[in-house]
Amino acid sequence: MKTILAPALLALALSASMFQIVQAQETPDLPEDYSYLTKLHVPEAVAQCVAAFDRWVENAPKYDTLIVPDRRVLSAKIDDDTAINSVGDPIPVDKVIVMRAFAKARGKAQWTRMDSRCGVRDGRVVGVSLTPNMKPKIVR
Repeated sequence: MKTILAPALLALALSASMFQIVQAQETPDLPEDYSYLTKLHVPEAVAQCVAAFDRWVENAPKYDTLIVPDRRVLSAKIDDDTAINSVGDPIPVDKVIVMRAFAKARGKAQWTRMDSRCGVRDGRVVGVSLTPNMKPKIVR
């Protein structure tokens, strides 16, 4: 009886530890608010970036709202050749996703065009940045 019980306990302990390792390596699911992006066939990294920007803006001191229109999400540029997210804050990444967005500064009513950059490494967002993209003024 003891000879059968010991291997069974060992197999049970091994399978439990393997479950934890596999569970830890899974990529996080998108929040339900962004699940519609998968129906639009948006790449997973782009959808994660949109969710990361929304979380980042909630705590940003300068902006209170950020909108990334669906057409901008669908036309997001994914750069696999870039090794860092930005020159000012060099974070090693696998992909950089660039897309146009619109942000509203706290306490103001005007929206500003923004260029958003998002760095993804190992399937996780590791850095986001927003830079204003002002329309060039036409001088006549």
